[in-house]
Amino acid sequence: MKRRLRVLNRALVALETWAAGALLTTVAAVVLLQVLMRYLFAYPNPWSEEVSRFCFIWLSLLGASLAVEHRAHFGFDQVTKALAPPAKIVVERFAGAVVLLFSLLLIATGIALMDLTMGERSPALNLPVALVYAAAPVSGVLMVVHLLMGWLTEDTC
Repeated sequence: MKRRLRVLNRALVALETWAAGALLTTVAAVVLLQVLMRYLFAYPNPWSEEVSRFCFIWLSLLGASLAVEHRAHFGFDQVTKALAPPAKIVVERFAGAVVLLFSLLLIATGIALMDLTMGERSPALNLPVALVYAAAPVSGVLMVVHLLMGWLTEDTC
């Protein structure tokens, strides 16, 4: 069971990493195109700022979920290294619970924001604004999945 969960989690992480890489490439290419159009041709693209902003929002939140997977979020390593092993486990579990609560809050508020902006459209691209806000609940769900997968596949379980 643990092996299957690990395989599924690796596939999910690979998909997230690929999506984040594609978003990063898109942001870099669109910003470069905007700079070239503005300074070489004196004709700025009206849509490029929106594309880069929307992609950057999604990239940031996908990066946050990947950071949860890799346990790469901000931590007090100097403090936890000095703790006895049982206390260290308690602190790590508490930190995981806080991240879980934050993830659930991200899901709930993201869905509420999507609901509020369902009828709005972006000015340049005419995309639903709710599409941008969808990054919050998607990232929250991915964080919950990564946390649960980590807890279920730990060797100490």
